Amino acid sequence: MKIETNDFGAGTVLIRLTNKSGQSIAFSNLGARVVDWNIDGRQIVLGFDSAQEYLDKDAYPGATIGRTAGRVTNGIIHVDGQDIQLPQNEGEQTLHGGPKSFETKVWDYEIIDDAVKFTLTSPDGDNGYPGNLKVTVIHRFDEAGDWTIEYEAISDKDTVFNPTGHVYFNLAGDASQPIDDHQLKISASRFVPLKDKTELVRGDIVDVTGTDFDLREGLSLKQVFASDDAQIQLVDGFDHPFLLDAPSLSTEQASLSYEDLTISVKTDQPALVIFTANFGDIPTEFRGKKIANHGGITFESQVSPGSELIPELGDISLRAGELYQSQTIYSLRKQEK
Repeated sequence: MKIETNDFGAGTVLIRLTNKSGQSIAFSNLGARVVDWNIDGRQIVLGFDSAQEYLDKDAYPGATIGRTAGRVTNGIIHVDGQDIQLPQNEGEQTLHGGPKSFETKVWDYEIIDDAVKFTLTSPDGDNGYPGNLKVTVIHRFDEAGDWTIEYEAISDKDTVFNPTGHVYFNLAGDASQPIDDHQLKISASRFVPLKDKTELVRGDIVDVTGTDFDLREGLSLKQVFASDDAQIQLVDGFDHPFLLDAPSLSTEQASLSYEDLTISVKTDQPALVIFTANFGDIPTEFRGKKIANHGGITFESQVSPGSELIPELGDISLRAGELYQSQTIYSLRKQEK
């Protein structure tokens, strides 16, 4: 494995790992994020060319999200029977851990074999969350083209923790090209519907059978975007948690295919939040190209947002001294013609 480290601006670095087949993947200690995944010159994740662009344009793409991924209703978390008010950075909600959270922090890093280990200490009271929380995120890349993300965290106080990775895939390698012709498959028999345009969960769980949320056999995203399903029309695509039938690191939970490329997703987390970059006509440019509506897609592995309303979704509490651990694997395969 070839490893190169370069300046990424704003006091950060870019670390690129290249395997023997020529695939390369690059990470930055700004937000412990993935910046690039390159196969045969095709850059299949959305990213910017410098740390400053993330800070100026959008700090979420590719980043580690925490302490809690997704939306927290009214910015209130519950710890040991107490309500704790967090700063609200999306209307009345707290999004992705609050303002200037993990995604804007410069993490410590260490290169170990075929991996980059990022560490961050989030102090007690950071964005309102209790506990000094030490977080470790390890990004591994191997000769087969598997990218593994390992999360660990420990707090000195009872708190909540529900991280994810916010990578956007576009297998065409061009943010200006929508993902309409990508095929999406998810092993999920149920999803969590949204209440309204706040994109908070409604409070129930719905069977996918007979709906355009049934992706168990795969579906073209063009068909999804043309759907008259009220939930899809609500947000112009997906921004929904899919509840996985059998989370596992040994079996595929989801896949995304386009032409000769397929990304396979495995995770030990109970849900994938699928967001199809429903940005409409925004002017953000990725690598010199304005992003199209539906110019990317995320697979955010986590406990589904809304667990305080629907306990079946899971428990995001983290007790003092308890070690949090989770993993997600993205595997890239090219079909030979």
